[in-house]
Amino acid sequence: MKRLSYLSAALFAIMLAACSSEDDLTPKVDTSNEYATYIMANKDRTPTDSLIYEWLTEYNTYIVYNFRDNDIKWQWSGKMNISYTPYDPESESDMNLLMKHLNLVKTAFFDNYETDFLRQSLPYKLFFVKSLKGSGFDSFGEASYTALSNSQDAILIAYLQPNGRAYSQATMESEMSGIFGGFFYDKLDVKPLKFLNSRVPVNYDLVSVPADPKVEAELAIKPDFANQEHDANVCGYVKAYLPTHVKVPTEVQDFTDYLWFITQNKGSWIRQRTQFYKRLAQRGSYFIEFYQEVLGQDLIAQQNRKFPNDPVTIDDFKWQ
Repeated sequence: MKRLSYLSAALFAIMLAACSSEDDLTPKVDTSNEYATYIMANKDRTPTDSLIYEWLTEYNTYIVYNFRDNDIKWQWSGKMNISYTPYDPESESDMNLLMKHLNLVKTAFFDNYETDFLRQSLPYKLFFVKSLKGSGFDSFGEASYTALSNSQDAILIAYLQPNGRAYSQATMESEMSGIFGGFFYDKLDVKPLKFLNSRVPVNYDLVSVPADPKVEAELAIKPDFANQEHDANVCGYVKAYLPTHVKVPTEVQDFTDYLWFITQNKGSWIRQRTQFYKRLAQRGSYFIEFYQEVLGQDLIAQQNRKFPNDPVTIDDFKWQ
């Protein structure tokens, strides 16, 4: 999935070869690559740099924290005005903070996926900064971000909130899953057509107004548990958007929502919804099938590893 090469020096690098063979556990690094040169030269400088080198060999991606401002401005110039606080490589306290940042991303994100899958699917670069703000060129004001994708081959990840506290694991998990899911979806050579074709049409882009009268009638049938996503679940969507929970998700949001739904929740919580909302079960089964047959990933097994005491099974997605 990753690009095999970057021929221009302006792009700083050649791509690491993504290979599943046991003989290719060490990335093929062009030492003229600015990022690789720094990582290799500093792999024994601090425990943090050593971990970054380990991740390069394990995940086939560059962890970048020491960079020029132009590196960020160029990467995100088409989308955002970026304001960020970088890590100081000469500061011991900053290196200790970066280690906490790396461990948070590993716990909240990396540990949720198979290593081989990450090796093949991660962006070429992950930029780490202390804090991150940005504003779109077509919007007003400035917002804080946990992570941003440039829709190409890089993700920018922050650690601290505006109040100076680290982002929680739950927040990092949610934001990174969404960012990575969107990045991954855009890179798919084969789209999950069966899953996408099962999207329920709605009027006015609102899940509260299904186009099919039969689906609309189901909105009045409420479960015996509180659920602010009831309308979305009836229509077969994991959730709807806007503060009112009514806007139908885009294809990318739909994809990332199901990845989160199946792998990041307890089996009992999933069952509660798939047993009541048949379209969640149906579309979930299509999603699991796509991941297994096309991507070679067992989402049920991933959920079981994360929640061994509350696993989900494929039977929980029976809908007929």
